[in-house]
Amino acid sequence: MSPRPMKTTEYDALRDLPGVLDLAAFERVADSVFRPVGLTPPWLPLAADCPVDLAERFAMLEFFLPDFEAAWVPDASPVTSDIWTESGGEGDELYLQATAVCLRGRCFLVLRSLPKRLQESQQRGNDNELAEERVRRYKDIAERANRAKTDFLNNMSHEIRTPLNAVIGLADVLASTPLTTDQRKCVEVTQRNGIALLTLINEILDLSKVESGKVELESTDMDLRDVIDHALEVVDARATAKGLALRSDIAPGVPFYLIGDPNRLRQVIINLLGNSIKFTESGGLHVTVEPNPEDGRPGCLRFAVHDTGIGIAPDKLSAVFESFTQADSSTTRKYGGTGLGLTISKQLVELMNGRIWVESTLGVGSTFFFTAQLGVQADQTERRAAPHQAGVAHAPDKDLERLVAGLRILLADDSDDNRFLILSYLRGTQAAVEIAENGQIAVELFRAKHFDVVLMDVEMPVMDGYTATREIRRLEHERGAARTPVLALTAHAFADMAAKGIEAGFTAMLTKPIRKTTLLEALVPYAPVGRALPPARVLVEEGMEDAVPAYLDKRRAEIPVYRQALAAGNFEAIRGLAHKTKGTGAGYGFPVLTELCGTLEKAAERREAIDCGLKIEALAHYLGNVELEYSK
Repeated sequence: MSPRPMKTTEYDALRDLPGVLDLAAFERVADSVFRPVGLTPPWLPLAADCPVDLAERFAMLEFFLPDFEAAWVPDASPVTSDIWTESGGEGDELYLQATAVCLRGRCFLVLRSLPKRLQESQQRGNDNELAEERVRRYKDIAERANRAKTDFLNNMSHEIRTPLNAVIGLADVLASTPLTTDQRKCVEVTQRNGIALLTLINEILDLSKVESGKVELESTDMDLRDVIDHALEVVDARATAKGLALRSDIAPGVPFYLIGDPNRLRQVIINLLGNSIKFTESGGLHVTVEPNPEDGRPGCLRFAVHDTGIGIAPDKLSAVFESFTQADSSTTRKYGGTGLGLTISKQLVELMNGRIWVESTLGVGSTFFFTAQLGVQADQTERRAAPHQAGVAHAPDKDLERLVAGLRILLADDSDDNRFLILSYLRGTQAAVEIAENGQIAVELFRAKHFDVVLMDVEMPVMDGYTATREIRRLEHERGAARTPVLALTAHAFADMAAKGIEAGFTAMLTKPIRKTTLLEALVPYAPVGRALPPARVLVEEGMEDAVPAYLDKRRAEIPVYRQALAAGNFEAIRGLAHKTKGTGAGYGFPVLTELCGTLEKAAERREAIDCGLKIEALAHYLGNVELEYSK
């Protein structure tokens, strides 16, 4: 109903409508009721039960009456409407506002006529409040949408990784058995495509984290040579399989010891190398680093990855860094992939205050350039004791199986497929494995028996892995028993899930899909072979009788600090503690401490939570078993 013009006489006559409170009586109580809430004269009090035609006379009241119900309750605060206008009898406009209040057990609607200047002032305030409310609402909508997106990706990651764990793992198991040529080819195709799917999932999750602003770069000491060498190690097998040569060069004048995020810098180089390997059939790849010719400040560097691949057409160069885009639609069909690696690299480079671009010639090759602004360590003294050895040799699976022989394992997992996979991995180890189909059964078995290590799935019915692990830690505390290693098996890949797991009491988090070698390497530190070793004995030099025990006590006191830092995802704190002990251990007669903390420092620099957890426990084991001998 649209407002109609109202004559001044009609407006004045409202006082005479049935249900209108006597004005004189109202005036006597108005000061104490309405002035404190900002309502000033003149007042026109109307009873709430006034005739229906009141809403017809003041049409806008129809929109406000439902809002006033909250005020017509004893002791409720007054509720005020928005300001609206009505046309007066002389052609002027009346600025009206209604307030509802429960006064002395009776409900009233107070109608006010406002001066124009007051209306304009209040309207500006209303407009500002409305604008602020819109901003709050849009922000809330964006935050809820982002949370929904994160939850969706997290859940999808879990749901995809869980069956993928069985696909990739059992393909690995099958590959280790006698097969015909055709069977082995089928297994290799399964393995290759399973890994490709896992890579795609990881890239989508990584892109989501970057786009949502959840990626924050670390600022830690790093050796540029280590970053490049490790990147080359990661892609070495793929390059070798295609007969491609890999090499790197760092130009004179580039500082080796920098400050930045080594993991993200390495990730960009790996992404670029991986992309180049995909499109290069012969020749090789060359990584170079030089001072940025466009920015002479210290630490401003230009990286380049050169390849001898198929090249990119000039009109396609600008598209290669877009999400889910490759230079040509036929490229996806022939070479596979989504192009997400380049998109992620672009956003990471921009976080490093740099830019990325490509120069290419069809049929000759491409060069991907990127710049980065890094800090420079004050001390550039060479710290490498020996030439760097590319790659870290892993023990063959047979050796690892021998090392975990006799291990007593509790495996908690509700999935038949996952249990079958883990049992297949452990078949040749002679380890004793007991099965729990949910967390509650796992706790009952733990209460009744002794285990060397627990493999705990996170998502289970009846009782999940987090709750079960908390209950295991509670039982240990009641008994005064040492902490049993509890290794989580989780398909969740988000960092906050790892932090949640460490907080629940997990010793380390093993992410699905898990390969056989990774599982066996995680179990080795807790195997009977390690427990059977005699305590480490260290001879205390003369004059160090007081200093050495005090030094050991300080290192032992740091173990809880390491664990808390790991639970919080504070890799910089772990790196700093490990770096300090690495530099002092040998000087106090503990070269093993120097070695252990050196490897822990590297794991922290790579932000590898699983590796850090295992190395922290190895450090705790050594410190708890070392014995001091004194010269007589």
